[in-house]
Amino acid sequence: MVARAFPPFFPVGHSIRVIKFIKYLPALGWEPVVLTVDASKEYETLRKVGSETLLLEVNSDLVIHRTRAGDPSLAYLEKEEAFGRKNWLLGLLTKNFARIRRWVLWNLLLPDRALSWMPFAVSRGRKVVKNEEIDLIFATCPPHSATLVGAFIKLFTGKPLILDFRDDWIDTPWHRSKPAIIRWVDRAMEKWVVGMADKVILVTEWSKRAFQNRYPSQPKDKFILISNGCDLGDFASLNEKFTAPPKSKFTVVHAGSLNISTVWGRSPAGLFQAIQKIIQENPDLKEKINFVFAGDLPDEFQKMAKEMGLSEVIQGVGHLPHDEVLHLIKSADLLLAVNYEGWDTLIPGKIYEYWAVGGAPILLLSCLGAAADFIEEHKLGFTVDPYDVEGIQENILNIYEQWEKDTPLKINTEGVEAFDRKSLTGQLAQVLSTLSKEEK
Repeated sequence: MVARAFPPFFPVGHSIRVIKFIKYLPALGWEPVVLTVDASKEYETLRKVGSETLLLEVNSDLVIHRTRAGDPSLAYLEKEEAFGRKNWLLGLLTKNFARIRRWVLWNLLLPDRALSWMPFAVSRGRKVVKNEEIDLIFATCPPHSATLVGAFIKLFTGKPLILDFRDDWIDTPWHRSKPAIIRWVDRAMEKWVVGMADKVILVTEWSKRAFQNRYPSQPKDKFILISNGCDLGDFASLNEKFTAPPKSKFTVVHAGSLNISTVWGRSPAGLFQAIQKIIQENPDLKEKINFVFAGDLPDEFQKMAKEMGLSEVIQGVGHLPHDEVLHLIKSADLLLAVNYEGWDTLIPGKIYEYWAVGGAPILLLSCLGAAADFIEEHKLGFTVDPYDVEGIQENILNIYEQWEKDTPLKINTEGVEAFDRKSLTGQLAQVLSTLSKEEK
């Protein structure tokens, strides 16, 4: 299992899917072996916060091969900065060297800066396949350079390759933001790795259709849907332990991080404008509504809320332990999900947890696409464009009015079992078994 982002590093969303596969595969006859980066250091794109506990979910005898990341470590960057503070000349040289390094990492390494890991990963991967009698290669992305790692290991070993696309690579805001020549290179690389793969796993129907349409010469059954989901075992004791807090306010909860980016943006600007309008038009609601953000709420957004006079109704609680997040979700009267702007093939992973907890409806701020279809299909709530201020305002007020009448809207958990991580791992095990039989 080729997974660059792996505990104890920060990108929890990247790690959860592969960790849950690893957790349940042994009972289905498969022994995972992990290829990832060295965890003795931290890096600019890999921090050790937030996912350490995930390792407790897998067998302690899990074999993990860790290699050099190819990225400068935080310790190195701190030394570089300290070196530059010695005098103005060294400061100038150090600053220019750092600029050149960042430019190279972001502009010359394609498809992404994690390509710097590839030489170390491929070298170790070849040895692991040989020494540990590996039957199949499973590479999860992003970073999309992990697909190149998997493809080259297959090239050198001949073992079947499965690519697991958690997020799309081509025809996305991230891809479209690049210069034409880079987009051409990306397309060529994706075409090559898809051709090398024996199976390509996608997490939404929208993604699956996009790949099938992009590669009509490939067998349609090469592309397989294994969605994201949640581990229902995490929710087993929630109802038993949960005690509903006394309700003095209508509580809206967003569980997950918001971020500032031109291509991976999740902005609450439209939401904040809607909240401001609600308060301006209904001043008494200022004392009755509370918006709680668990996860990263960047300083820029906190400043925005303060300037808009919303500090009293918007509360950022930062990162919380998972069980506390689940209790917060369970106690909410409305749940917010904000999709990445322009990513029509994505479904925010938090939606599955919202559904599994059961209770409050979901207000999804998203363009039309896979997530909006999912909300509608399973009757989980409502979808509004993230910048449709009046639409957001109307939905919040409608749900609030139902709460005020003591007839709150609720969602049904029926059907969520199809998205249990254990069941999804069973689907992966079937793919593994099929390829293994074909190989023999």
